[in-house]
Amino acid sequence: MSDPATVLVLGARGRLGAAVTRAFAQAGWQVAAQVRPGAGSLPVIPNVRWVQALPWETETLAQAAGHAPVVVQGLSPAYTHPAWRRDWPRLAEAGIAIGRRLGATLMLPGNVYNYGRAMAAVLREDTPQQADTVKGRIRVQLERQLAEATADGSLRAVVLRAGDFYGAGTGTLLDLVVAKTLPQGRVSWPAARMDV
Repeated sequence: MSDPATVLVLGARGRLGAAVTRAFAQAGWQVAAQVRPGAGSLPVIPNVRWVQALPWETETLAQAAGHAPVVVQGLSPAYTHPAWRRDWPRLAEAGIAIGRRLGATLMLPGNVYNYGRAMAAVLREDTPQQADTVKGRIRVQLERQLAEATADGSLRAVVLRAGDFYGAGTGTLLDLVVAKTLPQGRVSWPAARMDV
């Protein structure tokens, strides 16, 4: 019987990272779960080994991940325009660097900001990205950075496209706006103009 596969999850204590960590572990994968140094009390989860390292400490992460064929980029900056402009390029490069170092497939959670307000009802791989918000344009640049990193064949990558509803806990448009009044039998829909 072969050893179970290993996945490296960057940002394993975040909303998405925590959900991905648990899902892979429950599916029988060994999970190298990256958290920042000094992360404090970490839960004991079968198949999960916590790795306290910064995202750009590529060699430390590579040693902890072994021959992981998959890296999940669960890192995300604070939800502000300045943080996205400042932090996304560096976080993306950290994921690219460890993906290349391991020869792994890098999985990047995507959203639909890239498509702008005129977004088609059904999105396909070739749907034009016409971002018309600050965060949308940053996401387009981020995915372009990822595509360029795969051009020479040293990295494989997948963008997992969905809305803003990944993970568990609170803090998304879904629980803060849309479903906030669901217990009272109502849902809210955001106004047509939102600058995300």
